[in-house]
Amino acid sequence: MVSYLPQPPWKSNHCLSQILLAMTMAIAMDLKVPGLAQTQLRPFSPLAKNQLSLNLAKSDEEDEETYEIVRKSFDQAPQPFKVTGIPFRSTSKNANLTENELRGMAILKQQLSMEELSLSRESSPVPSSSATEATTRAFINRIDELNTLTNSLQINLNDALEEQQNIRAERDRLLRANEELRHQNQDLQSKMTKLDKDYEVMSKNFFEHVRMIRATDDDHSTINERLTHLKAAIEHLIRKTQGTRSVNLNRTAAINHFRASGLLDDFPLDECTLEPFHLNLYMESVVMSALVKNFFDKPLCCVFDYNKGFKEIYDWMYKRNDRLAVRWRQQLCVMITQDPETKARQEAAVTAAASALNEIISRVYTNANEGAKIRDLCSKAFELAVAMTGLENVIAPVSVPLGIPFDEETMATSLKSNPAGTVALVIFPGFKDSVNAFNIGPKVWCY
Repeated sequence: MVSYLPQPPWKSNHCLSQILLAMTMAIAMDLKVPGLAQTQLRPFSPLAKNQLSLNLAKSDEEDEETYEIVRKSFDQAPQPFKVTGIPFRSTSKNANLTENELRGMAILKQQLSMEELSLSRESSPVPSSSATEATTRAFINRIDELNTLTNSLQINLNDALEEQQNIRAERDRLLRANEELRHQNQDLQSKMTKLDKDYEVMSKNFFEHVRMIRATDDDHSTINERLTHLKAAIEHLIRKTQGTRSVNLNRTAAINHFRASGLLDDFPLDECTLEPFHLNLYMESVVMSALVKNFFDKPLCCVFDYNKGFKEIYDWMYKRNDRLAVRWRQQLCVMITQDPETKARQEAAVTAAASALNEIISRVYTNANEGAKIRDLCSKAFELAVAMTGLENVIAPVSVPLGIPFDEETMATSLKSNPAGTVALVIFPGFKDSVNAFNIGPKVWCY
């Protein structure tokens, strides 16, 4: 902006002071600094020059340090202009600034700062003081509201953090409780598994124990069915052996056998008046009586060699402890069925009974050849007798007295029997146990 003051050929304090003062005034005029440009910037008179020279007549030694400070400040300050052609002044003892020069430099720097502030304000206009106060007051009120809201939110945040901490503590407690319950559940599952295994073993042992006590798997229903089949098999045997219209019946042999049994003496009909169906009914009773004598009417079993001694001991035990007596009888039945020798003894007993029956049947009925069926009857009777003896309450045949009136509720009639008469012949005995839990009525003929 200002380019003058060429390098002078001298280096005196007076000339340097004049140059600095001129620079200050020129800058003031350029920046339009109030007061300084109007009062200080005027032509130099010889008197002013002499007065300035007198004021600048100070020792170089006192201003050397001051000049150095001013030069650095001037170099560092903002410079809106560039002055060229001024030689560098070294910091020697003969080159020091005066107090006025320093004051001018300070004024120059202050005016530069004011100019920058003015330019900044021109670009950003400042509102009036009243508006500024209202805005400030609004800002303060808003700040207070925000502080209040912040405090409230801080309190809520503290409460939420405390609640979160409590929830976490409760969650941790529940997790621990859940872990404990899981371990307890695992322990209980293990115990339940062990108990299930123990129960299976106990159940197996119990059923095995029960099966060991019972000689067979029969119960009342199966025994009832087997007795019914046995009765039907005897009827079918006699019906087949007698032939059509009893053509195979040997009347004389039948009457002789009837008489030998002693039943003919109390029979209501004379032997000369006996009809074939009477003799056939009698032969059914003969077969059943043989089965009862050989198999059903034994204290324990037909193949047991100590039936007489067993009966005496069993009666003695039953009077003192019926449960132990029953258990002992059932155990003996199991031992008999599991004994390897029982099968051979059973074959021998069945063969002997079947041979005796076959001989009688063959003598009464000519051309009879039913040995296999008779043997099958004897074998079924043996097995049925063992099953009935092995029950808790023994099922045994019951004899029916002759001459008693017929009872249709407890008895079954036969061919041409008089329901209003009395019992003249027992064809098939009744079967019952000691507590009347099982009861099959007899088949009788009444006159």
